[in-house]
Amino acid sequence: MMQQVNLYQPMFRKQKIIFSATTMLQVGIFFLLVFSSLYAYQLSKITPYKSQLANLESELIQLNAQVTGLEAAQKNKGKSKLLDNEIAKLTKELEQRERISRVLSSRTFGNSSGFSAYLESFARGHVEGTWLTNVDISQGGASLGLKGKTLSSELVPVYLQKLAEEKSLQGSSFNVMELARVEKKEGGAEISFSVSTN
Repeated sequence: MMQQVNLYQPMFRKQKIIFSATTMLQVGIFFLLVFSSLYAYQLSKITPYKSQLANLESELIQLNAQVTGLEAAQKNKGKSKLLDNEIAKLTKELEQRERISRVLSSRTFGNSSGFSAYLESFARGHVEGTWLTNVDISQGGASLGLKGKTLSSELVPVYLQKLAEEKSLQGSSFNVMELARVEKKEGGAEISFSVSTN
């Protein structure tokens, strides 16, 4: 029995090992040396900057402390100034309000309840055929003046009598009364009247 062996088959050929352990170790050592030298070079260039950075950081800390101290001092000054101004303003406003309250309570202006009661009285006392053209209320209601027109002079005393019955006008007496006849362009006449407490 004879057997042939083919020595050219792949399993009988010598296999080339591309990366052996020795080669990998040599490459690793090479890269380690290269990176170490680069690191040492960069470290030597950075060292002076590190000392400058440390100096700048200490200066920054000192400046921040100074700024904080100045801001606190400024806030205290600003707050007290603003507070003093606000207190002075409010005190002045309070004094003015108290002065106004004293004047109003002393009734030196006459009427402190307003003038709407007078106007309501003038409206309620209306007599057909008369109308007001001017109402003058002065000296806090102590002085009253009425101007108006009427179709008949007899209506003016009726109007004044109705006003005398009004509660808000009690105590007021009309001392001056004037009547004047005004001729119209179209013909006819109107009578204007004026009464006042002065």
